[in-house]
Amino acid sequence: MAKKDTPGKSDTAAIHPFDTDYELKRYSTVPDDSAHWLWYPYIPFGMITMVQGYPGSGKSSFLLDLIARASKGELLPDGSKLDSPVSSVYQCTESGSQSITKKILQNAGADLDRVSFIEGAYLTINDPRIQRAVVESESKLLIIDPIQNFFEADMSNATAVRKELSAISRFAVHNGCAVILVGHFTKKGSAEAQYQGMGSADLAAISRSIIHVRRASEGSSLRFIRHVKCNIAPEGDDYAFELVDLGTLNWIGPVDLNEVEDLTREARSGGSRKLKEAVDFLCSLLEQRDISAMEVMSRMHAKGFSTATTRRAKQEAGIISVKQSDFSWVWHLPNQS
Repeated sequence: MAKKDTPGKSDTAAIHPFDTDYELKRYSTVPDDSAHWLWYPYIPFGMITMVQGYPGSGKSSFLLDLIARASKGELLPDGSKLDSPVSSVYQCTESGSQSITKKILQNAGADLDRVSFIEGAYLTINDPRIQRAVVESESKLLIIDPIQNFFEADMSNATAVRKELSAISRFAVHNGCAVILVGHFTKKGSAEAQYQGMGSADLAAISRSIIHVRRASEGSSLRFIRHVKCNIAPEGDDYAFELVDLGTLNWIGPVDLNEVEDLTREARSGGSRKLKEAVDFLCSLLEQRDISAMEVMSRMHAKGFSTATTRRAKQEAGIISVKQSDFSWVWHLPNQS
């Protein structure tokens, strides 16, 4: 009986001639590495975040407010605080953007020495000068606004998108830099929120987090951010803010879907009048004594004011929350004894 041949080393090499850079690894050998955050769970360090919306929705204002807060290590919109100030590179191609950006940052109270940009250069998303600027300025936040102006290839081409974003994605991981790409919505809607932005679906796929910024209604100063994707943490709450002036944002706070709808309706039907009525009534409630947060909400609702409007009125009137010895909260009007 003939001896059965067994494949030797040379036979294996012949079967797999291209496996010259092959290394099989077990996931048990991969080191644990928890995510670090600029703002949990919206903007992670070392990864790409997309911020999308229609023109005029407030995307840049939202991000410049975050840059200003980060530059001084101040409180973020949810009340959390950074461990230390964070420097940023904000690269924007809009006409006259540098002087406008400076004004917005000044109004937002930013430390301008911690915010940089590359002047007078035609840049693409994978241009090594962008990475150099981040390193030289010791920045941990890079914002490209808007992303379509930094693409050489067709953004609808999946292969081109992956190629153009590969370098900046690797840099984000290596440098621990939070990279934010700002993009517009397409005119045609999509059933999937995370795919409503311009360009290939690979833009959404490569982004670990996607945030949408929307305006309540035409002409309204109210804006909402909605977290539509996060594959490294639970998606965050919707947040509302008001654009008061160039670079001045009033954060209303987290809102649920019903509150978003309430605020939108109020904005369409004379929001400023409704807000003034809410402020007047809220102040009258607290003129004589502090009242528990639950009772305030109950009485405001009875008067026809939504939770979101009550929160706006609280901020407008400068009312503060005070924690009691039994761990309950009361609302206090500062000018009252």
